[in-house]
Amino acid sequence: MVETFKAGGPLMYALLVAALVGIAVIFERFVVLHRMPSSQKAENQLIEVEKAINEGGLEGCAQKVSKGKGVLNYIFARLLKRYDTLVLEKRELAQRRKEVSGLDLNASGDAVTKFLIAQTELSEFRDELLMTIDDSSRSYVTRFLPVLNTVGNIAPLLGLLGTITGMIKAFESIAEAGTGDPKVVAGGISEALITTATGLIIAIPAIIFYRYLGSKADSSRTSIEVYAISFSNTLLAILEKQ
Repeated sequence: MVETFKAGGPLMYALLVAALVGIAVIFERFVVLHRMPSSQKAENQLIEVEKAINEGGLEGCAQKVSKGKGVLNYIFARLLKRYDTLVLEKRELAQRRKEVSGLDLNASGDAVTKFLIAQTELSEFRDELLMTIDDSSRSYVTRFLPVLNTVGNIAPLLGLLGTITGMIKAFESIAEAGTGDPKVVAGGISEALITTATGLIIAIPAIIFYRYLGSKADSSRTSIEVYAISFSNTLLAILEKQ
C-alpha cells in the first residue's frame, strides 16, 4: 500500500487530504443527523421554551435557549435574535415617520386603518420569521455538505492531473532513453494510472454519501420546521399583544 502510494507521485498527498476531509465530513454529518430529536423530544423542547417565555419573558427564553444544544435550540435562538431585530426596526421606522411627518400612525387614524397597519406589519414579521426558519434549519442540517460535494468533484480532477503529469514523465523518459526498455516508461504510466484510480475511488463514495446525507438532511428539516413554525407563531402572538 505504501509503495503504491509513493508510486502515485506527489498528487497522492492532495488526494489523501481530500479523502480525509471527506471521511471527517461524513462522520460528523452522520453524528449530527443521528442526534436529531424525535417528535416527542421536539415537542417537549417546544413546551419548555414556551413555558420559559410565559415565566421569564423573551429574556428568560433567550437565556434558556442559549444554554441548550441541538437543532431546535439553534433555530429558536436565531428566531429570537431576528424577532428582536424586527421589533427594533419597527420602532425606529415609527420614530422616523413621526420625525419626518409629525404624525404617529399608530396613535392617529380610525380603527380600520390601525387594524390594516397592524395586519401588514404582522404579515411582514411572519414572512421574515419563516425565512429565518428556512435559513437556520438549512444551515444546521446541511453544514459541511458542500465540502463533501467539492471533494467528490475535485478528486477525479486531481486524478486526471496526475494522469497528465505521469504521461509527461513517460514521454520525457522515452525522449531521453528511447523505447527499447519498458522500464523507462513504467514509472510515468504507473503514476498516471494510480492517481486516476485513486481519484475515482475517493469521488464515487463521496458523491454517494453527499446525495444520501443531503436527502436525510431534507427529511430532518421537514420534521423539525413544524416546531420552529409553532414557536414563531408564539412570537407573533406576543407581538399582537404589544
